Amino acid sequence: MNSTSFIRLLDELDCEAAAQHSVLNHHVDGMDYLCLHRSPKLTMKLYFIDTARMFRQVPNTYLVTPHTHRYAFKSTVLAGRLIHARFCEASGAGYDRFQYSPEDRSLIDIGAVGLGVPALELHEAGSSYWCSTTDIHTLVVPAGPVLLGLVQFSDTTERSTVYLRKGSRMDYPESRKPTVDEALSLRNHALEMMGAA
Repeated sequence: MNSTSFIRLLDELDCEAAAQHSVLNHHVDGMDYLCLHRSPKLTMKLYFIDTARMFRQVPNTYLVTPHTHRYAFKSTVLAGRLIHARFCEASGAGYDRFQYSPEDRSLIDIGAVGLGVPALELHEAGSSYWCSTTDIHTLVVPAGPVLLGLVQFSDTTERSTVYLRKGSRMDYPESRKPTVDEALSLRNHALEMMGAA
């Protein structure tokens, strides 16, 4: 999907319904998402990455720990720029590998592993990338803000995999659902970021 498709979804958005499926401070403080459409087979959402609000985030480091997803998805950069980092498991034991369930934030230890040097892909407005359920990835955001459009397909695995550096722990943000007014504000902010306001 391109920016025109996301603009159309924003123009038709029911902010009350969107607020029920959206999250403020998702993954890390300063990363919000606005759900534009949700069904068992297809979900479309916008991710807002605001580096100015990421107090615990060190600039030019991984946004979140390397991980996989339970679903395949396509992300399109709608505003700003980022680096998409892809990894492969390698020999060594620099990371603790866990199966992760977001519903209850449970981690099941599945052993130590190494991760190879990541392949780094620079993406700017209009650029897209694809991730399958086996892709290990994370993002680096040199400067914000960034707006990502995500098209997410149905879950095909029960859990994702999370890779934590030896001796580190999983940090959880102050996540919550937005109010209807906050969902409307995110909608308007997205249109502004895409130059459609």
